[in-house]
Amino acid sequence: MSYAKAAASRWSVVVVLGLIGLVMSTLVLLTVFLLGEGLDKADKWASIVGGYVAAASLLAAGSSWLIRRATRRSRKVDGDLLGAGWPSAPAGVFGSASLVAPAADAAPCVRGRDQHLQRLHRAARRPAGRVQVLTGLGGVGKSTLALEMCRRFARSKERTAWWVSATDISSLADGLASLAGELGADHVHLMAIRSGAPRARERLWELLRRARPGWLLVFDNVDDPRTVGVLRDSGLARCADRGLVLVTSRINQERLWGNDAEVVEVALLAEDDAAQVLVDMAPDAGDHGDARRLARDLGYLPLALHHAGTSLGSPFALWSSFDGYREALNELGLDRVLTTSRRMGHEADHRRSVKLTWEMSLTALAEHGLPQCRPLLRLLSYYSVAAPIPENLLHADPVRAVVGCDGSADALDVRRRVQEGLEGLADQSLIAKRDVPGPSGRERVLTLHPLVAETIRANTDGAVRTGTPPPDSVAPVYTAVELVTVTLEPLRFDDNKDWYRFGLLAPHVHALLRPADTHLDRDHLAQLVTATAHVVASYAWSGLETAAETLADEGLKHAGRLGETHPSTLHLRSERAWAIGRHGRWEQAQAELQRVLDARSQSLGAEHPDTLDTRHKLAWAAGRLGDWRAAEAQLRAVLDARVEVLGDEQPDTLHTRCCLAWAVGQCGRHEEAETAYHDVISTRERVLGKDHVETLDARHSLAELYVRHRRFRDAEQILQKIIKDRLRLLGSRHPETLDSRPRYWLARALRGQGRHREADRILRRLLEDQIQYLDPHHPAIEATRQQLRTGSGPHKDHSATPPVQ
Repeated sequence: MSYAKAAASRWSVVVVLGLIGLVMSTLVLLTVFLLGEGLDKADKWASIVGGYVAAASLLAAGSSWLIRRATRRSRKVDGDLLGAGWPSAPAGVFGSASLVAPAADAAPCVRGRDQHLQRLHRAARRPAGRVQVLTGLGGVGKSTLALEMCRRFARSKERTAWWVSATDISSLADGLASLAGELGADHVHLMAIRSGAPRARERLWELLRRARPGWLLVFDNVDDPRTVGVLRDSGLARCADRGLVLVTSRINQERLWGNDAEVVEVALLAEDDAAQVLVDMAPDAGDHGDARRLARDLGYLPLALHHAGTSLGSPFALWSSFDGYREALNELGLDRVLTTSRRMGHEADHRRSVKLTWEMSLTALAEHGLPQCRPLLRLLSYYSVAAPIPENLLHADPVRAVVGCDGSADALDVRRRVQEGLEGLADQSLIAKRDVPGPSGRERVLTLHPLVAETIRANTDGAVRTGTPPPDSVAPVYTAVELVTVTLEPLRFDDNKDWYRFGLLAPHVHALLRPADTHLDRDHLAQLVTATAHVVASYAWSGLETAAETLADEGLKHAGRLGETHPSTLHLRSERAWAIGRHGRWEQAQAELQRVLDARSQSLGAEHPDTLDTRHKLAWAAGRLGDWRAAEAQLRAVLDARVEVLGDEQPDTLHTRCCLAWAVGQCGRHEEAETAYHDVISTRERVLGKDHVETLDARHSLAELYVRHRRFRDAEQILQKIIKDRLRLLGSRHPETLDSRPRYWLARALRGQGRHREADRILRRLLEDQIQYLDPHHPAIEATRQQLRTGSGPHKDHSATPPVQ
């Protein structure tokens, strides 16, 4: 029914009632007249009664007509307006909702959001028929931006702002009914809106179009996909050319909002802006530098900054300074410190709690059929938040228990459950997805905010400490360890093609060591220690000896619970000894390797692959300490055993053959060493490939042999190509590219040809890189300095840097 027809209906009722009133007045006058006439008493009263009967009949007929007409129109209105109601909305009458923006404690001004506010002001001045949607992580400040726009509208008497809370279907319906009432809708229309009639919502937007233009309509916290569908499908954008329609939501799917919406993600604050928020709210708590450090710890999240600033700005603050607050965060934990006290006159708002805001998103996802989102986020929270998490880490089989798949589910079912869970978390801005360049193209990685991870992990850890963990609280950390272990297992630390994958996983091994003592049983702790040993080996082989030693020391702190002779502990001890040896401390390395060898020989036997690995390392340590004859004898024994156990062309066997060739050369048998090198190079090129780092290493060792044998031109050709190959394969900043040996030996080859100026230029540049990237006491630095000091004079071999096999 159109509004013109409704008005005509109201006028017809008025006319009928007027006629009835006129008839009744006439009858009263007639009664007075008859009583004054000289008629018989009976005739008088008969006339009066007859008149009233006729009037009563006319009144009854008119009333009946009005009732039938009203009923017909009511049914027509119901047919027009009442239809499919709000999904799962109650059928009763809603209470009246406030359309005034909520009062909130706020900093003196909004920081770091100038671009967003300018864009919204432009949209308000020149509405273009598109709904403005602010999305982002819970607590990032979407509602704060909307409140600021409402405050700015309130300063102008000619501009109107309405605020509709849309946390669920019911609150949206109540808010829309209140808005319709303010716009002059009748009772029938209000009831239709409250009942969720689709056409009633469309008519509401028509009323809004007729309102004075230049208004602001905010829909806050539209976090339910069903609510998004209601607003989108009802044609809300049709009125967005008359005012600014602004929506805040955690849902960042542009396709869900449709083509008539402009979806903009609100990011975290920049460091200076985040620090200024704290200074604004607590000016006496410290200087800007102190505020920056606290802002960094809080992850630049506006909600967390607001809580901290409110607490520090209180006249009864528990902590008096930014640094004091930081110390409390580290000592007491996020869940105990990062809260706001309840004050008189302020209603409790769970959305403003850092601890609960993300739990609400997880609950909503579970209610929408994605219960796997919660355990998935718990799983991800145990990894490093400072590094991207490779998505394919979640492709391994251990993840099936986390996403609720039993043994009957195939790999595709598991992958689909993981995909749906990750999409749900991303839709609520709890995680972010991005692509990064990898060796074989773009690779998808995941990131999550530090406070999200810490909050989710703190809830789990707290439940474990109190002895009342939920069913899935401990499983995620176990699965996190299993996934890393399974993913690392097929990788080889001596293969440069795998170094990229080791680099992605290494930060997460670091992070998992954090809760190892309190959350892991012995089996999972052993898995984690083994994974740590793999990463330590990759660090050492790729030129990151200091990082290898640091990680090994951290891992051994936790491995103590397993015992010094546990296989996983011995593995880590062996790799740590190798790392410190490559760092130049071969005496210390030799002593530790001997202890590991004794333990492995006793528990595993002399021919076990792990024991053979330690024997190889120990033989090389003997050579590096000057006893190359002993090294040669030990390496020959290891080679015979590896051929027997592993085969003649297995990579570890080839490694021993290459090291044996170097030992032979050090013993003065250059021709025998050269023949051995050519054999190793050809085999490695065939088995491993020409670009494998071990193939490059064998070529490099041959070049060094040529320098010692005064075949300088042959050495130069090999070394120039090795330097170019490393640059091509690994990039200019990789430790292996910055490795001192190729350029050091190239300089020696040039000196041997009398090209001292070229050699000095290479050595000076090499020394600059070594000082920048190597430990100050690294032996390679002294070797380079010694070569520069030697100049064109005689050179002693003790300054050389033999290959670190």
